[in-house]
Amino acid sequence: MSLATVVETKELIQTVIFALVAGIGVTAIFSVGIWGAARFVDLSQEDRRAAALAAGVAAAVALLVVMAAIVVGVIVMTSK
Repeated sequence: MSLATVVETKELIQTVIFALVAGIGVTAIFSVGIWGAARFVDLSQEDRRAAALAAGVAAAVALLVVMAAIVVGVIVMTSK
């Protein structure tokens, strides 16, 4: 009679590490988006158009990356 494996330790550790990295990474990128949006508003009010454009682009790119991470997460969750 063999004992059943209750917990796959390797897979559990891998899941925890990936979740931690993804959580910290997406949070950091989202914070860059917030920073970029706030800087865009501030720089626009100061009539610094080039810097405001750069901050706006940074905010838009960060938003797109966060949305892509959400889509990838949903695809991974539904494919297993």
